[in-house]
Amino acid sequence: MVLVIHTIFSVSALLAGIIFLMPKGTKKHKIIGYAYVFSMVICLITSFGLFNLWKGFGVYHALSIVSFLTLAIALYFPIAGRKKKNWAELHLLWMGYSYVGLVMAAGSHMFLVVPEWPNWLRIMVFWVLPYVFGSVLIIKNKSETAKKAVQNIGN
Repeated sequence: MVLVIHTIFSVSALLAGIIFLMPKGTKKHKIIGYAYVFSMVICLITSFGLFNLWKGFGVYHALSIVSFLTLAIALYFPIAGRKKKNWAELHLLWMGYSYVGLVMAAGSHMFLVVPEWPNWLRIMVFWVLPYVFGSVLIIKNKSETAKKAVQNIGN
């Protein structure tokens, strides 16, 4: 049952990634953002109930802790860190990497879909490419997107 709940909320969080294609700082942004955060929290909590790979605490559990921290830092800026001049950029940066981490975690499950591929290829396709592509999008657009978001909040 834990795996089913974990999967449902993981997929929900992935689908909430549509937020990255929408204007920031709007009411829709907040609603989808709350859905993403809620889905991620449930996904991460349930990840600690999955022990079938290591029969105990494993590397994915450690990465879940990192993901919790990334999400918490991302949420800090719009909730309590607005006094910082570039709070919107920092929120976008940390939330972007929260999503990139989720995509990479989903990629981990894809390793089983193509077992005939060599490990280096699976690592490149499911981990390296999402990280590099996500990093480029996050860093390239963060300043302009953050400015627009702050303007949208004021409207």
